[in-house]
Amino acid sequence: MTGIFSKKGISLERLQTLAEVLQAGSFALAAKGDTTRATLISRQMGELEEALGIKLLDRTKKPFQPTPAAQRLADSCERFVREVGEVSAEAGGLQRSITVGAGEVVIREFLIPKIGKQSKGKQPVSWVMRNLTWRKIQEGLAAERLDVGIASGLEASGNVAVVKLESYGFKLLLPEGEKPDKSGWKRLIDLPIVVLDGDGKFRQFLAGCEREHGVNLKIGAECTSYPQAADLAEVAGWAVFVPEYWWRRRKDWATRTQNLPGLDQHQRTFQLGWNRKVAERRPEVARLVKALGGMK
Repeated sequence: MTGIFSKKGISLERLQTLAEVLQAGSFALAAKGDTTRATLISRQMGELEEALGIKLLDRTKKPFQPTPAAQRLADSCERFVREVGEVSAEAGGLQRSITVGAGEVVIREFLIPKIGKQSKGKQPVSWVMRNLTWRKIQEGLAAERLDVGIASGLEASGNVAVVKLESYGFKLLLPEGEKPDKSGWKRLIDLPIVVLDGDGKFRQFLAGCEREHGVNLKIGAECTSYPQAADLAEVAGWAVFVPEYWWRRRKDWATRTQNLPGLDQHQRTFQLGWNRKVAERRPEVARLVKALGGMK
């Protein structure tokens, strides 16, 4: 096993390339449009597969799917490279980075204010903010690609610890110039709304409200983030549901907020996740987790 890197086709460079390919999702994206680099990456992956005697990528699917072995190798390689970097930075007294995963609005409206308050007047670390879904955050914490994550739906498992932070609901924001009235859900009969793509639980909740209040909601668009949804609703003159923690920081939205009976019944809870092993060896990560409410 100790001589594995003496085999032709196996190298740290190829393993790092594998990790880049899995993160990007394709050879072309990993090569950033450089066709020569994409060809080199494809050849390196073939050489790595031949040397290991296993398939790393299922090329029959579009986009290709990594095998469990490929994901395991990529995670291990990334962890090794990070730890080498951590040791080097610690020995040289260099600035160290903290990688945080969360949704775009959570980063903007929840994390950044708290991190700014914590870092004010102190020697800052280098921050890396990644806009990710809860599933990617869960995977990133387990694989130590992320130091800290915040989302709804995180689960404690293995070395990943999870605590509840705060709960929040949603508000319906009317188009600019529109004023709220007492019609409740009836206000949406002729007014298209913008929702998040893939948010199944909230869509199920809206379907229940449709049945209860006798309305048929018009979905004008589906977006992948709340800022996208709010921007589109603004230019299209449509309504949009926004999370309460964002709504609270925008005082100008209060006059455009339509009251919808029963909307407050749909609540979600922020969950803070971190990897115990990472926090044990990195004091700056432990301090951040404690500042965010994760450690006593």
